[in-house]
Amino acid sequence: MVTRILREGRDWHAIGIISDERMRLYERACMSPPEPLLPADIRILREQSDLDVYILARIFNTTARQLRRWEQGFGRPKGSELRLLRMVRDRGIESVFP
Repeated sequence: MVTRILREGRDWHAIGIISDERMRLYERACMSPPEPLLPADIRILREQSDLDVYILARIFNTTARQLRRWEQGFGRPKGSELRLLRMVRDRGIESVFP
């Protein structure tokens, strides 16, 4: 059902029935939540990026303590932090922060 709504929304957007802003709302509403990352994945990501925990925490607008908690499994990133971590994992730190 969600894919149908999104597909029809794109068709309507293409012919000018709905605005760009409305189309962005449809796309955001139809996005599936990202899969959580395992603590080991977060640690490996930081080590592969060759960044200090303090620098990576600053990039993600969080504290070094919070980043360490994610790496140890005592907390999990959510929302924009999780999406950004997944982007860095999939594309590399250079593609997100040149």
